[in-house]
Amino acid sequence: MALRLSTTVNGEQLQWLLERSPMRLGRASGNGIQLLDGTVSKEHAELFLDGDRWAIRDLSSRNGTRVNGREAIAPVIVVPGDRVEVGHVLLQVSEAAADTGAKFSTSEHVASSLRLKVSDVLERSTVGAAEGARVMHVLTRAGQLLVLPRPLDETCQAILGLVEEALPTSRTVMLLRDAPAGELRQIAARYRGGRAEEPLAVSSTILDSVLADNTAVITSDAANDPRFLAQQSVIAQAIHSAMAVPLFDNERVLGILYADSSDPRTSYSQTELEVFTLLGHIAAGKISNARLLEAEDVRRRLAQELATAARIQLEMLPDPPPLPGWQCHARVEASHEVGGDLYDLYLRGDGILVLIGGDVSGKGMGAALLMSRTLSIAQGLYDECSGPLAFVRRLNARVHRPDSRSFVTLFAGWLDLESGLLRYVNAGHPEPHLVRGGELRTLEATGVPVGVMSESAMKPEVRWREGEVVVQRGETLALFSDGITEAQRGDEFFDFERLAAIVKEAEAERDLAALSDRIIARIDEFAAGEHRADDVTLVLLRRE
Repeated sequence: MALRLSTTVNGEQLQWLLERSPMRLGRASGNGIQLLDGTVSKEHAELFLDGDRWAIRDLSSRNGTRVNGREAIAPVIVVPGDRVEVGHVLLQVSEAAADTGAKFSTSEHVASSLRLKVSDVLERSTVGAAEGARVMHVLTRAGQLLVLPRPLDETCQAILGLVEEALPTSRTVMLLRDAPAGELRQIAARYRGGRAEEPLAVSSTILDSVLADNTAVITSDAANDPRFLAQQSVIAQAIHSAMAVPLFDNERVLGILYADSSDPRTSYSQTELEVFTLLGHIAAGKISNARLLEAEDVRRRLAQELATAARIQLEMLPDPPPLPGWQCHARVEASHEVGGDLYDLYLRGDGILVLIGGDVSGKGMGAALLMSRTLSIAQGLYDECSGPLAFVRRLNARVHRPDSRSFVTLFAGWLDLESGLLRYVNAGHPEPHLVRGGELRTLEATGVPVGVMSESAMKPEVRWREGEVVVQRGETLALFSDGITEAQRGDEFFDFERLAAIVKEAEAERDLAALSDRIIARIDEFAAGEHRADDVTLVLLRRE
């Protein structure tokens, strides 16, 4: 005979149909009949079929089990009309046909599960007539959320608030991936009615099930679902029913939206899963949009910071000082917002012009910072050093770091403006050109770049040595970085030969700024519109 148990707990009428044997009673969610009362043990008693009749026995509970006042330590048969006491909870036994219409939980809900393809849910035009106005209200609120500009974490918390408004939940959690194949991390979580600050445990089995096939998953009794029995997160939270849906933005799965309930009266249905899936889809679109806005804000802020850095860099590079009997022009054009090229022109009190040009290894902000540091150190050494060799040695001692692979190619010259004598050290920098009357001289390297190694570790053949040359009247010195000679068109470089030919061809140009423009224009013409891969620096100095 099919029996029914009925009772009232916390003012709520509950009934259970006895049709599966055995069926346990207790406070834990894993029981077929869950009684949320402090006098009931976690696993209190067990109902089972004895032939064609139902019997009950106590499972060593703290407060005992009784049938019509008789202790059920040994199995006791129960029939319609019996009164069963489980702790202090009184259960009435009746025939299954006596249906009062009250809420009940039957075995058809235990361990039941449902999986829906997200694409199938999104293609439907309605969620279900029974949900009607409530669903429309929630979706309208979700639509309003889409147009509000909010930070990502605030947006995610607002989405969980919508879920809580739409569905009966105990906990809601949102997990996001930072990258398409990255690990999930909790971005927002709520207990019913309040924000959860700590990480909330979610079954990894449920998460894997959702991510594997881009499906929405529901389980009507998570603690008894055989897929999740090994998950301590489910057991510890006494979860009765759970849902998880992918945050799918029509292109990729951004993460997972999860909700569960520990209320034994709550068993999520397909309609609720469909509503949850739609909210997840709306949330994914909003999250994608919020991420794009955040990325744009970051891009804009970085652009502003780079523009400021570029301005500061340019301010560090001086205009040529007045040089009686000489012409001078200098320019730097960075390939990116900030660069690693440098030059300086400093007139000492003894009439010596300090002329340096350099190129820091690497690109971007790292190179720009090293450029700024190198130039700052160099400027503190001009008056202290008697010549370029002492200068380069002291600069190397300050720039070199044993744990760094950065270096600076550097040309450093001490020019006597009166005699035209140029003493120099070329530390691995492209060879400057001296041109007059179609004749060209080059100032070859006289040592390794600055910062490559400590001076004590250098072999004699690579240590710096000082060279000297007299700049003749009417002669033009061209000091440049490898952004000029290594300008590229396909696999072909601009190279030294083309530069030498242009300098020879244009040396008759009386205005050095115009000469500089002609050289740069020829480089751009050669590159045929290709973006420069490296910074371009050009310093022109002519003795009249």
